[in-house]
Amino acid sequence: MRSLRERLQAVASQSAPARETRPARAEPFFCRERTVELSLLRGVEETTLNDVRACDPLFAGDRWNPQRLLFLDTETTGLSGGAGTIAFEIGVGFLTDEGMVIRQYVMRDYGEEAAMLREIASLLSRSEALVTFNGKSFDIPLLESRMIMQRIRVPVSQMPHLDLLHACRRVYKLRLGRCNLTALEAAVLGKARDDDLPGSQAPQRYFDYLKSGEFALLEDVLRHNFEDVQSLAELTGELCRAYREPQRLSHPQDLYGVGRTLLRGGQTERARRCLRIVGCSTLAPQAHRVLADSYKRGREWPQVIETCEQMIAAGEGGVWPYEELAKYYEHVARDLPAALRCASGALAFSLNAAPLRGEDPQQTQRLTRRIRRIKGKLAAERADRKEQTT
Repeated sequence: MRSLRERLQAVASQSAPARETRPARAEPFFCRERTVELSLLRGVEETTLNDVRACDPLFAGDRWNPQRLLFLDTETTGLSGGAGTIAFEIGVGFLTDEGMVIRQYVMRDYGEEAAMLREIASLLSRSEALVTFNGKSFDIPLLESRMIMQRIRVPVSQMPHLDLLHACRRVYKLRLGRCNLTALEAAVLGKARDDDLPGSQAPQRYFDYLKSGEFALLEDVLRHNFEDVQSLAELTGELCRAYREPQRLSHPQDLYGVGRTLLRGGQTERARRCLRIVGCSTLAPQAHRVLADSYKRGREWPQVIETCEQMIAAGEGGVWPYEELAKYYEHVARDLPAALRCASGALAFSLNAAPLRGEDPQQTQRLTRRIRRIKGKLAAERADRKEQTT
């Protein structure tokens, strides 16, 4: 005969519902892979190290093999960074002979982070350079800090890195103002996203998924990230082509940005060719001023004089070309009468423009001091000549 305890346990086991247990997951994290045809990537496979150094004069790598690049974009639990921010989804892309393979890794719960990061670390170790959008400020510091937390030692921040945010700003900011990825896709790549999930909503989608277990909540996040990674490759191809064939650019603002960046990178003649083309557009005053500064740094004085005189004849640049000529004649050519004419012309231009633009007291005082100094030098020269003749 069963004891009272045994009878109570039997009743409890019959009345209590059976517990549901989640089946064991065979994979340590979720991974989805798709391939994009090379024909859709705007020639990214043809980019060279020279192209990249033109785009980014500070690029630290000494090699650029398109099939050893890693395009990377993350979706995180927060947009401001900080110790509690985690990359719950990481999208990467790399080129093969067939196309661009895009893999998307998702940690289905926090316990999968270490395994996912080890997989990313393995991909990084096989790559020669990174391509991101704002990765230097956000994605890479975040990944590196999370890897350190998981005791994964990969010097991600030491890898050669092309950050397209900064490279695109140099070319397109004058025309577009804001250079976020959506604006660049529309203005540069000529494509718009339909029903795209804003990146700011991705963290909440992940938290909702963790509560409900419904993976379908992350499908919009994955689609958004997939298009981000593909756009990284397309922008790289388009940006490199802008430097390789600047004459094809249809907007003078973009060509002006290319010219200034080439100057910064020491590619002077290529930069000047761009600026001369821009000199035939509405941006002529800015282009001619940068061009004259370039000639001045190279001490190419005939070109400085010619450019400044062209600006004066076209009414470009305000008092600036007058002042530059005055400096040249005073300090280089030692032609004080010519220096006085140019300085006086600058003052006259400033005073005539005052009713339209408002008087600039500092500019007037600066020009007045220059004229006074030149007149003083002329008076001293006349006195010296008079002494020598007596």
